Amino acid sequence: MIKYFTHQEVLALRRMRERFLAGTAGAQDYWQRPDDIALYDTTFAERIGWKWDGVLAELHVRAWQPQSRHVLDWGCGSGVAGRRVLAQWPHLESLALHDRSPLAMRFATEKARADFPGIHLAALESPLPPDTLLVLSHVISELSAPALDQLLSVAREAREIIWVEAGTHVDSRRLISVRETLRGRFSAVAPCTHQHACGLLAGKNAQHWCHHFARSPSEIFQNARWMDFGRELGIDLRSLPYSFLVLERPRPIPMRDGFSHIIGEPREGNGHLKVLSCHSDGVAELMLQKRDAAALYRVLRKGDGPPVHRWELTNGKITGSAE
Repeated sequence: MIKYFTHQEVLALRRMRERFLAGTAGAQDYWQRPDDIALYDTTFAERIGWKWDGVLAELHVRAWQPQSRHVLDWGCGSGVAGRRVLAQWPHLESLALHDRSPLAMRFATEKARADFPGIHLAALESPLPPDTLLVLSHVISELSAPALDQLLSVAREAREIIWVEAGTHVDSRRLISVRETLRGRFSAVAPCTHQHACGLLAGKNAQHWCHHFARSPSEIFQNARWMDFGRELGIDLRSLPYSFLVLERPRPIPMRDGFSHIIGEPREGNGHLKVLSCHSDGVAELMLQKRDAAALYRVLRKGDGPPVHRWELTNGKITGSAE
């Protein structure tokens, strides 16, 4: 069998993953060698990039884009989040990068300069320019409570925020806490379909968390290097859970009511799906029977439909989805 990673690369990848899974990645600057961060950028960071693709695709469907002209990628690591955002919105003029690791900063700067030669690479300013889009990616598990408070002080200066995290219960719940802390100063854009308190904070929903699933590009399953990566690390390449939050300074036009966002994935039973649905009245598990809406059933079962729906309900059961 052809190996696409050397023994030393496999050991480095395993060390990275162990730190992330153990929650110890925030203890110190763990980037020691340029080769390690380059390896990370083409493996773990690329998988994070696919999560960003999912978030940005949803924002495109919702016809939302930032009004800002400047981007700050805070806790940038190899810089994948900032690069995905620049590729999505060409009107953005400058990129500022921040990370505790000088090695990561250097890598992210050089990569952004190579991929976007026309972008202005700016220094981090304090306070932030008033038209700044703040992007954050997979940082919340590395922050102590005081460090998170300091970050939120920076976040309050931004015009818009896009924050993507791993799809774990713990990280999702911390991101919900961020939403509640910033609610009032900012409006929720996504995944929320309302501006009320998060329905998952209700005691009956303690076991649930706000998470979603991105799709891995289909071509990786015919890519021998990615197959080798999955085998060596014991990673299911199909599974890309994430949590995210998009906020903006309040705009005068309120969001139309009546829309719901699917949390996680529908669970299939005998001829029915159970859908955990978030809406302005809270979070509820709804049932969709195949016989009531066969086409919608097929779409939701395959995960092909949009995450946001305006449900048609009959006796508390889903019977359709209207635009």
